[in-house]
Amino acid sequence: MPTRNRLPSTPLLMSTSETNYAITGNNLELTPSLRDYVNTKLDKVIGKLSNSGLIECSVNLIVNKNKKVKNSHKAEVVTALKGTVIRCAEESPDMYASIDFVTDRLARKLRKYKERRLDGYHGGPNMGENLADVLDSLDANTDLEEPDIDAVEDEFVDPEAPVITKVKSYDLSNPVSIQEAVFALDYVDHDFFVFRDEDTNEINVVYKRNAGGYGLIQPQK
Repeated sequence: MPTRNRLPSTPLLMSTSETNYAITGNNLELTPSLRDYVNTKLDKVIGKLSNSGLIECSVNLIVNKNKKVKNSHKAEVVTALKGTVIRCAEESPDMYASIDFVTDRLARKLRKYKERRLDGYHGGPNMGENLADVLDSLDANTDLEEPDIDAVEDEFVDPEAPVITKVKSYDLSNPVSIQEAVFALDYVDHDFFVFRDEDTNEINVVYKRNAGGYGLIQPQK
């Protein structure tokens, strides 16, 4: 008796357009019309990026079954480009409206990403002519409604931006010798020490080398 393959509990549905989008859903049926709507909206925003820097794009549609939740339909989009990952999420009482909102927000973030690249972030304008041209075409090919207050305040969050999680300060008013700085390494909770050299009055750094011994970083003359 032939056996049947079981379908996954959370289906992975791919677009029939030129660009593939991984679409999943929680607490809702991914109907053909819903999938086609997602594909159509994303094609307008990132369809031309398929050969110009787009690595992948995944969409998750979620319905909150709690009747007390007004905006119970949530659309999440994660777009991986060469150099960054852009995440967007929108909620509303209607899934189609949430898809509209999240693709509009994705278009705005892509424009912001292009502006940051041209301003000197992540290699400056050298993002590749194809990617730059496609991002430039967003204004002409994407029909965006006038942004509301939330959209204006939604600043682009650079996922590659460094995050400072701790700040340390050093008293550099009293110069010390290099020997004293090395000695101080035994009393700090990290493998480097910042000090002002008593001979040159310059700020230096001594550190513990992985290969053993100590290293010294001095200002370039």
